[in-house]
Amino acid sequence: MAKLEIPVIIAMKGHPGCGKSTLAHSIASSLQITLLDKDDIKNCTIPLQLTSPATLLNDLSYHAIWNIASTQLGLGLSVILDSPLSHRSHLDHLVRLTASASARLVVIECKPSDHDEWRRRLERRGGGGGHKPATWLEMEKLLEEYGGCTEYDVGDVPKMVADTTAFSLEQLCSAALEFIFNYAAPNLIPSNN
Repeated sequence: MAKLEIPVIIAMKGHPGCGKSTLAHSIASSLQITLLDKDDIKNCTIPLQLTSPATLLNDLSYHAIWNIASTQLGLGLSVILDSPLSHRSHLDHLVRLTASASARLVVIECKPSDHDEWRRRLERRGGGGGHKPATWLEMEKLLEEYGGCTEYDVGDVPKMVADTTAFSLEQLCSAALEFIFNYAAPNLIPSNN
């Protein structure tokens, strides 16, 4: 596999249980780049959840992965960020971050077309860390709380939409790698080695 010669942030986007973490792990492994998962940070805040507002801990989790990503970009390293990227302000922060580091940004949004399969996957995994929806009813409540804010125009940022219930993980990863190399490193063509 060819290497990314300039630092890139690959920002995953999508709702819980949609397959973005599975795809993010596959891409990170294929490219041998750092994967930063917002939930890894948020899971560390569980002891604080009784005394701190949930929004504060969520914001803290985003800021932590952004700060770590900034350090990696400063070292000339690419990263993949696994988070819902549920608000336009989160994307705007990444746009500023990559611009200040002379890096590139791409978004891979996971959108399962088969909601029954999505529901099965979500309920099979259960709630991780006490802050992820464990049931479809909890998922529906979360989507209602979002109030449509997750559907926003990403502007000039290259975006791929991945239907995580219509294709195999191997097919999705292959398409994602082609997308990343087309937009993040147009002078490189990935090899099959």
